[in-house]
Amino acid sequence: MPRRTRGPVPDVGARGPDGTPPEVPVASGVSPGAVIPDGRSPGSTTPEVSREWATIDGTAYRRVVLCFLFRPSPTGREVLLGLKRTGFGTGRVVALGGKVDGDESDLDSAVREVEEESGIVLPPSGLRYAGRISWSFPARPGWNMQSALFTAEAGRSVPVPCEEIEPRWYPVDAIPWAAMWKDAPHWLPQLLAGTRIDAHIEMAADNDGVARATIS
Repeated sequence: MPRRTRGPVPDVGARGPDGTPPEVPVASGVSPGAVIPDGRSPGSTTPEVSREWATIDGTAYRRVVLCFLFRPSPTGREVLLGLKRTGFGTGRVVALGGKVDGDESDLDSAVREVEEESGIVLPPSGLRYAGRISWSFPARPGWNMQSALFTAEAGRSVPVPCEEIEPRWYPVDAIPWAAMWKDAPHWLPQLLAGTRIDAHIEMAADNDGVARATIS
């Protein structure tokens, strides 16, 4: 299946990929439909939010998905993450995932992203919803993201590197936290333990550190 053309993939706790869309001011509501490149509907001076964006308390968040694949190993359970090869976050260990395209459902987006980034084809019925997390960037609102989280069993599937990501298996009890974005330790252990996530991360003014983490 040919790889679709799309924007950079958000990392675990990413803070705004290269080529991030223009910052979206606080919106009073969500208007369905496409957004032209400058973020405004034709003939309007008011920014219009498409289905690729969600609103939380009146603020726009880009919809994304993250999917965590698991497999058994002789030494215990492992999770599939990836070493970012190009673009924003190069050299970091990140989750498989990316932006929701157009009218895609979160589930369909997760299936597509896993295939694009690892070559592993998952049936939609094989994914389990694992919760939702949002990241707000007070210093850069255009980087706000809301992600649906999914998990799946990979079985004997063998991941294949792509230009953007080099997939790697990691023991769930030996996650390379130092190589990941700083928000990951606040919420990822709960997901790895099988607990559904409902989290909001407020990033610090430097768009790197964590100012506040609300996890439930």
